[in-house]
Amino acid sequence: MRTVDLLKQLQDIDTQTEAAEGMLPRLQREIGDRGPLADREAELGRAQRELRALETQQRDLELDADRLRAKIAADEAKLYGGRVTNPRELTSLSDEVAQDRRQLSPVEDRLLDVFDRTDRVSARIAELKTALARETEVWSARQEVARAQQRESEAAVASLQDQRTALLEQVDPRARATYESLRHHKGGLAVAQVNQRTCQACRVALTPAQEQRARMGADLVTCHSCGRILYVRLT
Repeated sequence: MRTVDLLKQLQDIDTQTEAAEGMLPRLQREIGDRGPLADREAELGRAQRELRALETQQRDLELDADRLRAKIAADEAKLYGGRVTNPRELTSLSDEVAQDRRQLSPVEDRLLDVFDRTDRVSARIAELKTALARETEVWSARQEVARAQQRESEAAVASLQDQRTALLEQVDPRARATYESLRHHKGGLAVAQVNQRTCQACRVALTPAQEQRARMGADLVTCHSCGRILYVRLT
C-alpha cells in the first residue's frame, strides 16, 4: 500500500474524529438545559403567585364581609326585636345599620371581582400546566436523543482513536511528521484529493507531471499552491 494511501486513511479518521468531537460540546450544553422550558415555568410561577395573592385577598374580604353581616344581623335583631324602645337609640341604631350596609356593598363588589379574577387565573394556570407538561415531554424526548448522540459520539471517538493508533504504526515516521505538521498548519486538512487534475483543497490545476507523480505514490507529492499532500485515487 502506498504511503499516501495510509495518510489518506489517517486524514479520513482525523476528519471523522473532529466531527464527532465537535458535536460533544453542543450535546453537553444541551443535556440538562431547561432553557426551552424556562419561559413557560416562569409564566406559570407568576400566575401561581397571582392566584395566592388573590386567595389571600379573598379571605380578607370574606372576613370583612362576614364581620359586617354579623354586625348588621345583630343590630337588626336589636332594632326589630323590641328590646330597644328609646326613639333616639332606635334612630342611632338604624343609622348604624344603614352605614354598615353601605360599607358592605363595596366589599361584596370587590369580593365578586376577586372571585372572577380567581377563576380566570385558575383557568390560566390549568392551561399553563397542560402546555408545560406537553413541552416537558418533548424536552425529555430531546434529552434522550441528545444523550444517545453523546454516547454514540464518545464511542465513535474512542473507536477512531484506536484505529488511528493502529494506522500510525504502519506509517513511516518522516511521512507521519510531514502529515502532522501540515495538518497543524492547514486547518486540519493535510491530504488533498486530486480530481480532474485539480487539487480539491485549493482548486488549483496541477501539471500532468505532478498528477502522474502523485498517482505513482513513490514519494509524497505536495500541491504547488497550497502545499498539501496530493492523493490520487487508483481505480
